[in-house]
Amino acid sequence: MKNNSLQAAPDIFSWQTQVWQHLWQAKQQQRLAHALLFLGTEGIGTREFAIAFANAILCAQPTDLGNWCKECQACHLLHAATHPDLIIIEPEKTGQRIGVDQIRDVIKSVNETTLRGGYRIIIICPSTSMNTNAANALLKSLEEPVPNTLFILISDEGLRLPATIVSRCQKIVFPKPSHDQALQWLKTQLINEKVDPQLLLKLVNGAPLRALSFLEKDLLVLREDIYQGLHSLSRGQSDPIKLAAQWQNEDQINVIDLLLSWLTDLLRYKLTEDPTHLINSDYHNEIVKVSVGLLKNNLLAYIEHLQQTRGVLLSSVNLNKQLLLEDLLIQWTHYVSC
Repeated sequence: MKNNSLQAAPDIFSWQTQVWQHLWQAKQQQRLAHALLFLGTEGIGTREFAIAFANAILCAQPTDLGNWCKECQACHLLHAATHPDLIIIEPEKTGQRIGVDQIRDVIKSVNETTLRGGYRIIIICPSTSMNTNAANALLKSLEEPVPNTLFILISDEGLRLPATIVSRCQKIVFPKPSHDQALQWLKTQLINEKVDPQLLLKLVNGAPLRALSFLEKDLLVLREDIYQGLHSLSRGQSDPIKLAAQWQNEDQINVIDLLLSWLTDLLRYKLTEDPTHLINSDYHNEIVKVSVGLLKNNLLAYIEHLQQTRGVLLSSVNLNKQLLLEDLLIQWTHYVSC
């Protein structure tokens, strides 16, 4: 017998309702593809959606709207994260790639009997972190689908997957929440009343889960340190080597993203002299002062260099963090002095 949650919405974010209805209807009508590619901006909840959808499929008595009952044996296993038919493949460590052995282990399990003769669901997140061998190993399973096996690939980086894999998946595009939806959700999560949710959302391009992660990882503090450091470097009051040593233990992608945000604001102001377009609006005065002595072409060149460095980091090439930061900061002093 189904529980009293029949009329309740599934445990997803409000901005995902339409996607949920589309996929759950496909499941109910047995039209669900064997492989789904979830595409969406980082921080809007695609991973959370995938897990909720897997829970609903594996539940023994889901509601008509797709809620898992949370009472059956499958739901108890799902709640304990021990359900053998839900497999989540992620990098073993932050910044690493998903290796071929991880994919091969899953492929072996695909042909095994499932717990209740139902679905086996494999979530790969982020799918773009698979190395070439891992992607090739996965391709064979996508080409020869096994009944009642569902692959869900999650990508926050657009279509940076091999075309052979993309072509064998049904693409599901997740919309960003509206500003009001994101703001309302974020306000319910904030504990520190001094934090400005509007600013926080601007810093992460409107992605509410990323905004919360930004706060939890103390990136507001790192942001303040970096922007003060860049400002002092531009005035010749700091040493790039010492600053690089100070930030070498930070996540390098976070550092580069903060640098890109600052540089992009400098370029915006250089081109428009309109502070209303600034992302880092709380640093308006500093941005105005620094932008005066900068050349547009130098800003463009430095932004391009930062983007290239970010791409190298995402490819998981082993780099010396200290030397990487020293190079970035020394180049900054060069550009502001030209």
